[in-house]
Amino acid sequence: MTPNTLGDVQAPVHDRLAVLQLVRVSLAVAVLALPPLVGARGVALSVPFAYLLVVGSAELTRRRFPRLASPLLSALVLVDGAFLAAAILLSGGNQSPLVFLAFLEVVAVTLLASHRTGLKVAVWCALLLFLGRTAAAAGVVKISLSGDSRTDAVSAAALLLFAVGAAVFQSVNERTLRHTGAELAALVDLGGVLERARRPDDVLAALIQHLRERLGFVRVLVIVRGSDTWVASGHGITPGADRGPLGRIGGAVLADGNPRLVRALDGGLLATQLPDAHNVVVAPLAGEDEPLGVVAAEWGRGLRSRIPGLTVDSLVQSVAHAALALRNVRLLDEVERLATRDELTGLPNRRLFEETLVLEVGRHRRTGAPLSLVALDVDHFKRINDTLGHPTGDAVLRAVGGALRAGTKAYDLPARCGGDEFLVLLPGCGSADALGVADRLRRVASAAVQPGLTVTVSAGTATVPNDADDGAGLVRVADAALYNAKRAGRDRVGLPPPKN
Repeated sequence: MTPNTLGDVQAPVHDRLAVLQLVRVSLAVAVLALPPLVGARGVALSVPFAYLLVVGSAELTRRRFPRLASPLLSALVLVDGAFLAAAILLSGGNQSPLVFLAFLEVVAVTLLASHRTGLKVAVWCALLLFLGRTAAAAGVVKISLSGDSRTDAVSAAALLLFAVGAAVFQSVNERTLRHTGAELAALVDLGGVLERARRPDDVLAALIQHLRERLGFVRVLVIVRGSDTWVASGHGITPGADRGPLGRIGGAVLADGNPRLVRALDGGLLATQLPDAHNVVVAPLAGEDEPLGVVAAEWGRGLRSRIPGLTVDSLVQSVAHAALALRNVRLLDEVERLATRDELTGLPNRRLFEETLVLEVGRHRRTGAPLSLVALDVDHFKRINDTLGHPTGDAVLRAVGGALRAGTKAYDLPARCGGDEFLVLLPGCGSADALGVADRLRRVASAAVQPGLTVTVSAGTATVPNDADDGAGLVRVADAALYNAKRAGRDRVGLPPPKN
């Protein structure tokens, strides 16, 4: 949630009121003690004691009724102004040693309440001082005042100017606090989204949305290093891959890891993807060991042409968080890949095959669609290893695995399940079609082996529900069909035994 009130970034009202109460007690003590110390005319004891009585009553009311804290804050600042005006008038007017207390009160109220309240106190106090001198000059009240009306006017103007200055500085401080609080909250929200991300695309989408919606950038481009190309994504750009250079700015950011603020981009892939961009922040998307890419965010031109420094810092921090999340997601993907893929062929391993088999059998039971399995292995593979060596045997397995991957559909699952045995799961494929697929796969697998090396492949098929009722039975029957092919002379497709 973005902070939008002073209370979101400062102490609660009742805490600020408690500090102001301490300031008021200090004012009363100063009014009592200061004039005698400097040899000036003092103030009757009844004035500060009456003031303390009002302050004490307000404090008791605040403690008993916490909801009245805000109205009490507004009412007491008026009482403060009246007390200070009375104390200054009674102790000599402009020549009073208590004049500085009015300035102290304006600063305290401006910092602890708001800049508007500080201005109100200054105007109220100046008005009361003017009315008091006017009443004394007219003989309405009997107060002995030193100085003249010109001096009073200068004092009042000084107080008001001081209040305006304090208000301006506090207003700037409040805006900075709000801006900082908003961007910190946005950074926390981004961290939560990145923590839940499970794919690289999710990380990049979260970063792009954050930079646009929370930090206010017009267009955002993220370019990530692929295997041999740059992959671009973002808002206001056309996603795609490119081998071209990033441009001078992008190359420099990638090389030294330092962000850049530029009026316009200078060519390369960044300028191509963000044409006519103005006021751009280019930041590195860097992992711990190597740069992952760059982020270019356009602020735009016109009235908002100047990018706030806090926004630039927030962007750099956000990109750093996203880079760490992207690196972690990629590591998780790699761990998952290693856990479910055969290292030699890159095909799914036995673990992933068995997990998928359970899912596909469940789908067959829900929909009634057939599910077939092809079991294949390389004929006389032990002889290849023994006579030509294990490197040649590994090359044969890699060639067979590549042929099975290329020869199956996207929703089929070819897997290496150990040694020279391969299994291909065919969802939605009936027994008649499975025989044709098995024969085609074993032929393309044989043809994929390096020239000069004659290798044949045998296969067997099984189908649910024709040949088996569950996953374990499907694998068992397909293996039996494969052994039928072996016994019949190899280099062929074996038929499954009759279902009992």
